[in-house]
Amino acid sequence: MKKVFIKTFGCQMNVYDSERMAGELSAAGYTLVPVEKEADFVVVNTCSVRAHAEDRAVSYIGAAVKNKKVIVAGCMAERMKDELIKKFPSLYAVVGTFNFSNITDILANPKPRLHLDRSGEHYTNNVKRGAGIRGSMTIMQGCDNFCAYCIVPYVRGRERSRDINGIIGELKDMAAGGFKEVLLLGQNVNSYLDSGTKTDFAGLLRRAASVDGIERIRFMTSHPKDLSDGLIDAISTVDKVCGHVHLPLQSGSDRILEKMRRNYTAAWYKSRVEKLRKSMPGISVTTDILVGFPGETQEDFMETVKVVEECRFDAAYIFKYSVRKGTLAEGFGDDVPDKEKLMRLNYVLELEKKIGEDITKSLMDKVQEVLFYGPAMKQSGMMEGTTRANRKVIMECGVGTAGSIKRVKITGASGAILIGENQE
Repeated sequence: MKKVFIKTFGCQMNVYDSERMAGELSAAGYTLVPVEKEADFVVVNTCSVRAHAEDRAVSYIGAAVKNKKVIVAGCMAERMKDELIKKFPSLYAVVGTFNFSNITDILANPKPRLHLDRSGEHYTNNVKRGAGIRGSMTIMQGCDNFCAYCIVPYVRGRERSRDINGIIGELKDMAAGGFKEVLLLGQNVNSYLDSGTKTDFAGLLRRAASVDGIERIRFMTSHPKDLSDGLIDAISTVDKVCGHVHLPLQSGSDRILEKMRRNYTAAWYKSRVEKLRKSMPGISVTTDILVGFPGETQEDFMETVKVVEECRFDAAYIFKYSVRKGTLAEGFGDDVPDKEKLMRLNYVLELEKKIGEDITKSLMDKVQEVLFYGPAMKQSGMMEGTTRANRKVIMECGVGTAGSIKRVKITGASGAILIGENQE
């Protein structure tokens, strides 16, 4: 019986893709092992969103191919193709993002070594998740927006949504397996549209909420242009949908947003945040910000700062622009000095830190509904969970409370982690 180790780089969608491959391999009789040294095959599931993620994967592959049969899967397989085989002549196979469900056939017969066909993508119920309270599920793949800086449409393909009945069936399987919370994933999750029933994302949320045993529904990542009034209504009225929306801003400058090909303005973005907060008081809004995009002036940057000050995000993930080969922005030139990018990044980090501290203070002595999912990793004798707004909470309680939802009074904080007291 062949043994397989799967190494995952990148986002939560990559984690789910690895769970799909693990499920297919397990169903076919392969043994999944927890460490590389025990494996006959090593599947490296890769990310291409940023150069750093690729560099880490290349380093890992270079070490693994010396002793193992290595399969490179995912976004790097799509982007680098023949380059990977040239760089690592002993690679066993290169598996693109449409071929995860075919992994068992590829291990049995890797020739030809490039598996990049985009016509045979399919989903099965063979998803091998670890035991837990929370799990994720990809409901759509790809992107039609072609933002100037982004490699995703080239490595993940155009937008395509899964059959809604398959999604609901997998949700029922998750509930039967003890999962209480699901995170629905997609590059632009809110553009989901079932081709058969024409059910949009708001409709999917309502269908998902009908699954017994699933207590909480989260989703990411949402594109601002597709955050419709109908979807906001679903978020605010479907009880199981949690009060957290991750809504990437990228820039507060309309000039830069247009150059990025984001297809919205700063005013439109702010109107979406305002409507979310009016429809669902207490909702958490988080964002992504990209500083130093080609042509970004100090005035453009200060427009971004202005939006951050006005929207007061609960958290922001801030990145320096770096060139991604094959994107439209590659031809723009990288004209903002790295020192200036770092200054801008640190400026927004400090601003967002102060906003976050203010929001944390506002939660003191408030009662929150917390789903506990297990012992805290770093705080001995404490349980860890999240509020509906996706804030981490720790509280003294017994192991038996994993999977339970409790009313908790917030009594303190350690950085971004809230400390609670049981109110039941």
